Amino acid sequence: METTKELNMRAIESFRCIACGSSLQAGKVESTDDNGDIAEGELRCTSCSRVYPIVHSVPRFVPSEDYAASWGYQWNLFDKTQLDSYAGNNLSHERFYATTQWPSKLDGQVILEAGCGMGRFTEVALETGAEIFSFDLSTSVDANFRNNGASGKVHIFQASIYEIPMKQEMFDRIFCMGVLQYCTDVRKAFMSLIPFLKPGGEIVVDCYEKHKGLVPPLKYWVRPFLTWMGPEGVHKFLKIAVPPAYYLKKALYKVPLVGKPVGNLIPIGPVEHDPSFNYTTDKERINVKINSALGWYSPACDNPQTKETIRQWFSEAGLVDVYIGNGFNGINARGKKP
Repeated sequence: METTKELNMRAIESFRCIACGSSLQAGKVESTDDNGDIAEGELRCTSCSRVYPIVHSVPRFVPSEDYAASWGYQWNLFDKTQLDSYAGNNLSHERFYATTQWPSKLDGQVILEAGCGMGRFTEVALETGAEIFSFDLSTSVDANFRNNGASGKVHIFQASIYEIPMKQEMFDRIFCMGVLQYCTDVRKAFMSLIPFLKPGGEIVVDCYEKHKGLVPPLKYWVRPFLTWMGPEGVHKFLKIAVPPAYYLKKALYKVPLVGKPVGNLIPIGPVEHDPSFNYTTDKERINVKINSALGWYSPACDNPQTKETIRQWFSEAGLVDVYIGNGFNGINARGKKP
C-alpha cells in the first residue's frame, strides 16, 4: 500500500501548468502540515517558471472565483449542512450511487471530481477506496479541505473547469454533479473534461433540465431582483425575509382548500421535509431554507439543458455506452471513452 507521502508526491507530478502544459515541481515552501505536505508555499512550472501558490494546503490555479463567488461564500458558510456524516443521513450517498451506478469498491482507481463544493460527494467517493482529485473554481475548496482533507487519498485544488491543470488521460472515472448548469458555457465545460479520461474510462454528469412549460420556475422570476446584492447581500436579505415567510407559509397550509395553493406561491420550498433529513425544529428548517434559497437566488449563471442537447455532446465527444435519463438533479448522463 502506498504511503500518504507517496500519494502526495504523485499528485504534484500529475499537475500541469495551465500556461504551457509542462509538469510542475514544488517551489518555495513556507510551512508544512503534520504529514510533511506543503501547507503554505508554491508549485512552479518546470518550463515557463509560472508559479502557482499553495494556500491553506490547497494549490490555487486561478486568481479569483470569477462567476462562482456565490458558491464560495455559501459553502464556507454552510460547510457541513449537506455532509452525510454531519447530517446523520445518507442523502449524498444515495444520490452519488444512483447517478453514477458505480460499484462501492474502486480500490486502485483514480477519480476526478469536477466542482466539489464543500465536499458532500468527495466524502462518499473516498469511501470507495479510490484516489480522488477534487477541484472547484470557488473557495469552497477550503470547506472541502476542512471536511475531507485529512484523508491521504484526496487531493483538493482550486481551478477552472475550462483549464484543468492535470495530466491528460489519467483518470479511470470522472464525475461532475450539481455543477454544469452553473457554468458560463455548459458545453465547453463538459467537453473540457473529456481529455482527462483514460481510454475505457467513464464520465458521469448531471444537469438541470430546461423547463418545457410556458411559465418558468419561480426562482427565475425572483433572481434578477436579488443577484445585484452579491452573495453576502442576498444572504443578509434572506435571514430577514425567510423566517416570517416560513411561518406565514406554515400558517397558510392549515387553511382549508385555498391555503396550500396560496402558500405554494411563497418561494422558499416545502414546509415539511422527508423524515430522512432529520430536521425536527422550525429553527433547523429555516436555516436549511436560507441555505437552499441562497443557492437559488445568488448564482451568476443558471443554464439548464435538454436531454437531446446533452446526448449530442456525448456523441460529439465520441463516447459510447451512453445513458441519458432523469434523476435527482434533473438530467443524469453517463458514457465511456472507447
